[in-house]
Order: sequence, then structure tokens, then C-alpha cells
Amino acid sequence: MSSNIYELLNDVQTDMENYKAEEPDDIERKRWKKKAAKDIIGKGKKKRRWKPVAGVCAAAVILAVGVGSGPLHYVVQAAVKSISYDIASILGIKKDLEPYKTVIGKSVTSNGITITLNEVIVNEDEIIVSSTKEYDEKITDENKRFIGVNVYINGKSVSDSASGGEEQVGDNTIVSVSECDIKDVDLSQTFDFEIQYMDYDNMSATWEFEFSASGEELAQSTNTVQINKTFTLDDGTEVYLDKFTDNPLGQKIYFSTSTGNCDYDLVLRGTDDCGNAVEFTLSRWSNGVGRMNISTIDNGNLSDDATELYLTPYTVKFPEQSGKLSNDFKQAGEAFTIDIRPQQNKQVWIIEKGTGDICLSLWDYLSALYGGSAG
Repeated sequence: MSSNIYELLNDVQTDMENYKAEEPDDIERKRWKKKAAKDIIGKGKKKRRWKPVAGVCAAAVILAVGVGSGPLHYVVQAAVKSISYDIASILGIKKDLEPYKTVIGKSVTSNGITITLNEVIVNEDEIIVSSTKEYDEKITDENKRFIGVNVYINGKSVSDSASGGEEQVGDNTIVSVSECDIKDVDLSQTFDFEIQYMDYDNMSATWEFEFSASGEELAQSTNTVQINKTFTLDDGTEVYLDKFTDNPLGQKIYFSTSTGNCDYDLVLRGTDDCGNAVEFTLSRWSNGVGRMNISTIDNGNLSDDATELYLTPYTVKFPEQSGKLSNDFKQAGEAFTIDIRPQQNKQVWIIEKGTGDICLSLWDYLSALYGGSAG
């Protein structure tokens, strides 16, 4: 099999009569050109390298491109010696995700490959899927298959785009995680899902799984804060930062534009009120709505003690012609503050001799002083 993804896509034979054709959105197409050839790993950090894999969106190939995008940060903490199919372990999330996931544990065999759907988590506007692929033969460049994923709810295709990471963990086994964006569905309730894997080298080979899952409990654990901040791109387009969401899977910032288009790569950089570096990178642009996800590759997860984010927007225009994207990001607006936990008081710094600086919320501090009767 060719290692060049574009050559591979050119060889794909698809019966388009069976599928509604949808084009990959511009963000995903352009970011793939920028990211695909890079090792997706933080500099100088000894972490397992996960390779981007393709996702399927109603017969359109959507490639995994966003380094640090959403929970799929492509940074895996588990060593090969201790293979884990748990989503939290694979993504390096230290929080307990047990209440939010649905364990499937079903396997389907087709054309010499057994795919096991391990578990799923329904999160806001996406479903995260953990799976393993067991080949009958030793995996080689020649026999490795190009397999994508599509999502159906109540029999209707709802995939908007997909991204993910994978790692070969033995001669015959690949572990993968897919993040599938879902369009126009309120996922905070129970649905009948169907996950369909398709082999783009052999369209007759499919692996289908049916199950019920709900995002209700995770939705109840999601904190949403309206941002209402605006900055202007070089071409005059205004970017409206609409809302910030936070739950055990990570943090996101949603935005829209005055023109309904987004011709720029966007990054929000800054710190939290505990002094930790924070960065949000562009993850998705579709149907006039964009999303930036917190990047944890260099900075780790957002501190539980943080109550404010101090961020500054930076942008770089996507090239009009195909080619390498520029990393020459320039500031596009003034720094701004997001009060990410408005129900809490602001934080204070407490310096204790021999222990260093400790960042606590004022509520926690007063509670400690007065035995929980700060109110």
C-alpha cells in the first residue's frame, strides 16, 4: 500500500450511487496538508506516537489533522507492554470517565480482519469510539487496510466529519480512537446508534455495530459559559467567540464569523489564573460554525483549580493554492478574559513556607479557614 495518502485516495473505488457525496470542509482539507507528515507528539516528550487515520463522512474521506484537537490529542500515555482499550487511558485523560462511557465489547469479522468496538462516549456534538483491528496475518504496508468510520442514529447518517489516531501494538493488532462529529442532533439523550466501518480498498468489506448510548450524564457535567468576544481578521471578517464548554473530556470554544466563511487558521494562546500555559487550536469548521479545542500536547490538561483564562487570538491565512501552511501566526486582537467558572469566586494565591505557591479558589480558602461555613 502506498504511504502517500493522496495516492491512496486516488486509488479508492467508491460506488457513489449508494452514498450521498459530501465534500470535506476546508479546515480539515487544509490542515491535513499541514499536519499529516509530522510526528504528532510534543517536543522532547517520550510518548507513544499515534498516526492519523481517515474517517468517513457519508462516502467523503475526512482526514485526521488537528494536533491537539478535542479529546483526540494523539498523545498516548500507555506503554506497548500494557495495552489499554480504555478511552481515558488511550487519550491520557486522568479523570474518571466511567460514568459517561458505554462499553460495547462486540466483534465482527470480515475479509480477514476482526474489528472489536470496545467502548464509546457521547460528548456534546461528537461520539468518541475506541476499537481494535485484528488481522489474520502479520500487518505489512502491503496488506494494511484503509478503513474509515461512519455513524448512524435511528438509521440516518449523522456524521459531519471524523478524525482519529491509531497505533500498531503487535504484529497483528491496531488500536484506534475515532472522534466523529455529529450534525444537527441533540446528543443529551439516548439514541440507537450504528457504527459502520468501511474498507476503502474493498468497499464490499464492512463491519457494523448497533448499540444504544446517551450523552445525558456528560451533558449534565458540562459547564457552558457565554464568551461574547469579537476580533477581526486581516480581510475584515469578524470572528465571534460564542461560548466555552468544559467537561471531563476537555474544553472547547465555539465561534462563528460575519461572512459565514473561515479562510484563516486560528489559535488562542495565553494562561490560566494559576499561571499555566493554555492554547486552543482550530479543530473544525462546518456549516458556518467553528470549534477550537484545548491543546494538551505541550501544556497538559487544564487545571481543575483554574477559574479564569487569559487568551489572545493569533491567525494565519490559509494558502489560496495548495501547499504548505504557514506557521507565521500574528496577533489578531486584544487579550481577553474568560471567567470559566462564574459560579465560583476568584482565586487567591497562598504561599506556604516550604511548599511553594498553591492556587485555590477563594471559596475553598474561606471554607478551610472557617470549617466549611464560608457562606
